[in-house]
Amino acid sequence: MTIEKTIVEKVRVLSPEKQHQVLAFINLLENDEWELLYQGKFQELQQEINLGIAAANRGEFVDAKELFSGLRKKLQEKRTQAGQ
Repeated sequence: MTIEKTIVEKVRVLSPEKQHQVLAFINLLENDEWELLYQGKFQELQQEINLGIAAANRGEFVDAKELFSGLRKKLQEKRTQAGQ
């Protein structure tokens, strides 16, 4: 079985919504839109990194242990709320 036939068979059993998502993704790949999307995300990440570096250079940074401790606390609170 060719790869094309395999893909068609796998997509055929999906719901119409999922089929649409698969076709939209294929279209994205065919039109090189993925590269533009990637470049945009990469530029956003570079900007965030540069902001972090600038803040650190000014002495404005958070201790990693404090940061992760706070994140764990927030996660636990969300889990507690979701369990109620």
